[in-house]
Amino acid sequence: MVEKLRLETGRKPVVGLAGFFGYGNYGDELFVSVYKQFLQDDFDLRFLADKLEQPYYSRPPQDMVAEVDAIVIGGGDIIQPWNLDARYFSKEFLKKPVFVVGVGVPIRANTNKGNAEKDWIVQKYKNFLQHPSVKMIHARDEQSCKWIMSKAEPAVEVIESPDLVCSLNLPPVAKSADQKILGIVTRQRPDLEDDYSQINALADQQRARGWRVRHIILGTGIVGVRDRADADDIRGDKELIYTESLTELTEAIGGCTALVSMKFHGTVVATMYGVPSTVLIPTNKNRNFMKRIGRDDLLSKFDDPTLCSRFDPEPAPHDPVALEMLRSRATDVMVSLRQGLHRAIGY
Repeated sequence: MVEKLRLETGRKPVVGLAGFFGYGNYGDELFVSVYKQFLQDDFDLRFLADKLEQPYYSRPPQDMVAEVDAIVIGGGDIIQPWNLDARYFSKEFLKKPVFVVGVGVPIRANTNKGNAEKDWIVQKYKNFLQHPSVKMIHARDEQSCKWIMSKAEPAVEVIESPDLVCSLNLPPVAKSADQKILGIVTRQRPDLEDDYSQINALADQQRARGWRVRHIILGTGIVGVRDRADADDIRGDKELIYTESLTELTEAIGGCTALVSMKFHGTVVATMYGVPSTVLIPTNKNRNFMKRIGRDDLLSKFDDPTLCSRFDPEPAPHDPVALEMLRSRATDVMVSLRQGLHRAIGY
């Protein structure tokens, strides 16, 4: 049926995308860029959840699923052992071939906020991931891979490789040989009043050494508005980057000499540019990413009193071999996804 429609109308097969898209979260929007880079030549791409607020779908989900030929779910921390979100894991999706890629499993140390693992939620993931419609599962780190294999026991092999954004073709940037730039990425965290004293101290230290400070609001849409709201807490002379352009945000990262980032994909993109990025929120995904490339020295925290001393001397550049490993392994997953979609759709 798909082949006949494609030959008669020229329409490409349609792949539905399920993820945290449209809100302006930098990493999630970059996943869309990755899908476009690897899939758009062969497939028409369509968001399944087309509203940002509940019920997330402008029409019954089954009607939207009926209009696609396969579904790609991911990426990000969307396998949450305390919650199953219908934007990502609707049982309606299982009526079509399903590919789960780029996903992480957030394991929280503090479970006082309702994020403790729930057996009945885990069972729902198990039911979904064991379904014969699920053709591929890819986890972005070993910890997430082990959780999925042990808890969900899926019928297909779980592939483990670096975050898929590592495969993205990044825009070229030109750096000044005479001017060093410290990039800072903060994030507004609801219900928290984060103390940026150590970040400000680092900025003051690097200014005194002749560096420029570039504060990057690493989000667009409603996420960007939220992050911009607390940007004034980073004081002093600085270049403020606030834009709706993902390309401009990415170029701003690539133009830095070094970055300190409260956002995971700020660190991922900086790394792929070869820019050392000091982690300011050492979540499991940040720890796992840095462990993969042997850069535990870049793990810190935004209120770490040793933050300034981490620039004595400034962080060392990345090993190009490690960066090529990240790019190659993430690219292999995206090529496998494209090939799997071809097989599942049947053309």
